[in-house]
Amino acid sequence: MNSEKLEGKTLGNNRYEMLEKIGTGGMATVYKAKDTLLNRYVAVKVLRDSLEDEKKVVANFVKEAQSSASLVHNNIVSVYDVGEEDGINYMVMEYVDGITLKEYIKTRGALPWQEACDFAIQIGQGINEAHSINIVHRDIKPQNILMTKDKILKVTDFGIAKAVAGDTTVVNGNVLGSVHYISPEQARGGVTDARSDIYSLGIVLYEMLAGKVPFDGDTPVSVALMHLEKEPVNVKVVNLEVPSDLAYVTMKAISKDQSARYASVSEFVDDLHAVLADEPLPSRDDTDYTAKGGTTAAADDDVNGEEDDYIVDENDDIPAIVPDDEETEIENRGRTKRKTEVQKNTKKQKKEDRIAIILAFATILAVGLIAVGVWWMVHAGKEASVPDFAGMTEQEAVQLAESKGLAIAPERELSFSDTVAEHCVIDQDPKAGSTVPKGTQIKLVISIGASGGDIPTPNVTNKNIDDAIKEILEAGLTYDVVEEFSDTIAAGNVIRQIPLAGTKLNKDSDAIKLTVSKGSQSGASAAPAGKTVSVPNVIGSPAGDAESRIQSAGLLVGTVQRKSSSSPEGTVIQQSPDARTKAMQGSYVNIVISSGEAAPAPQEPEQQEEEPQTETPTDNGGEDSGGSSTRTFTVKIPDTANDTVHVEILVNGRTVHSETHSKDEGAVSAQITGSGSAEVQAYIDGAKVADKTIDFN
Repeated sequence: MNSEKLEGKTLGNNRYEMLEKIGTGGMATVYKAKDTLLNRYVAVKVLRDSLEDEKKVVANFVKEAQSSASLVHNNIVSVYDVGEEDGINYMVMEYVDGITLKEYIKTRGALPWQEACDFAIQIGQGINEAHSINIVHRDIKPQNILMTKDKILKVTDFGIAKAVAGDTTVVNGNVLGSVHYISPEQARGGVTDARSDIYSLGIVLYEMLAGKVPFDGDTPVSVALMHLEKEPVNVKVVNLEVPSDLAYVTMKAISKDQSARYASVSEFVDDLHAVLADEPLPSRDDTDYTAKGGTTAAADDDVNGEEDDYIVDENDDIPAIVPDDEETEIENRGRTKRKTEVQKNTKKQKKEDRIAIILAFATILAVGLIAVGVWWMVHAGKEASVPDFAGMTEQEAVQLAESKGLAIAPERELSFSDTVAEHCVIDQDPKAGSTVPKGTQIKLVISIGASGGDIPTPNVTNKNIDDAIKEILEAGLTYDVVEEFSDTIAAGNVIRQIPLAGTKLNKDSDAIKLTVSKGSQSGASAAPAGKTVSVPNVIGSPAGDAESRIQSAGLLVGTVQRKSSSSPEGTVIQQSPDARTKAMQGSYVNIVISSGEAAPAPQEPEQQEEEPQTETPTDNGGEDSGGSSTRTFTVKIPDTANDTVHVEILVNGRTVHSETHSKDEGAVSAQITGSGSAEVQAYIDGAKVADKTIDFN
């Protein structure tokens, strides 16, 4: 029998009637069938004919059936039977009338966080059942998660699962699993255990929350290297609707270090249940602060638990007139009439003096009121005092600003905060209490909640940028630098930092944004105000040459990092800002240098069910006598492009194509010959549209 044409056939001594083909994969074809003995629909997975002679493949197929048959759980696809007939190896499984989770995400995009959380719990429960009998799946991905019409999720395809004796399994250097969801230890051919499944499930949860995977690229090798070397963007930054606790759970699950992840799937699931119930996470030590942005003590309480003292100003605007005491009876009736008259005249003079004081004060007050009135008539409606927006929601800030004749700037800065609730204001510019013209736009810094990190952000405000960078790097954090003019902060010093000092961040992943002073705009002498220069392309250049070219362009060398790469040791493999973009003269260019210690290249996994990329390097299959090979690198011209575009393609910093093309061509291709790997960038009308690594092996 032909494994690809079994419709209408029967297997299992006429027990399983093959109805229709419902799926194909690299190793097997899946049919919907009727179990005539038990009168129910089943799914029959049939090994491809081309693999029947491969004894190891057949043995693995049988092992999959045996592993899966021992799993009985509502969130796992059940395996009922396994057999061989007329040279056909097959497996009979539970039939799930629905779609894959991958199809569901493609249709919906980013899912509501509550739904994503529920789905992750269901998947986790199924995986936890497998782990309880020492079975590690090792290929968790949304393509292997089936969803019923009632949104019950079931894990399937334990094709590369391995029953383990003890806690870990050595993979013998083979890369298993799907590249977009593969754990770093699988990518490097290291030791895998239950925490490898937790990583993959964390990536699936990330995709459900963000609508996309954290790492993507043109080749499986480049994506696998990202899992090894690149820190993912916090899912909270990608989707602000994600609660801070759920972002913490997600990012902990996909920690590159196995020991930093959850120790078990059950612990992971417990935290997800807590997120849905809006309760503190069981796994966190800082349970008195739940990362929802609240503080543990009332802001208005005195630090010693005592009430504040208040001083009341009781002075009146006009001094009070205190009446004289009544005259006492004159005991000495023998006083002369003159003395009595003197006393009367003295009292009269005192009263007249008091009246004069009152009149003078009233005159001064009247003049003051007139002056205030004149000032108000002149300035009313032109200036306003900036209110304090700290702790308010964006909506509350907008309403208050409008009531004062001000506006909230449309661009918001986002920042992690351990003390301010998400979606609420951390900081503002201009500061509260400033007097500004009405209509002024106030820039807000908005909290996205706690990062879940453990490294406090150092306070580098007002420090020299070099000292600030040194302090940040010593703390194990990263940074970004932007510049602006300042009349109050000396050139080269930090004006402000985001997030604020003390906020806890994650090592090497959460960047501190530094705004550095260029000095007073009116007095700037180092460089003309607003002068920009073109950033040179230093990718592929030796580090020394790159630094010289950056400085020759009027720029400064910023962060210098080293990463393992297949590129020659000491050459630049990444830069920021990108080549040919415009930057302020004197600003910083950050570079990454190859350490020449590339991690073992992962083997190509089976073909993924991913959408094709728009910029695609393809293999012509040609090889020259020198061991090099040729690839075709294709750049798609966007539909929004002009009628004619200029396309430039660079390989390791060298231009291999620079021509003008018609938009109607649709795409532009260039032949690239080499060995090992190469960094390729493509520009359309000066804008970078592709930055890829091509592997010639």
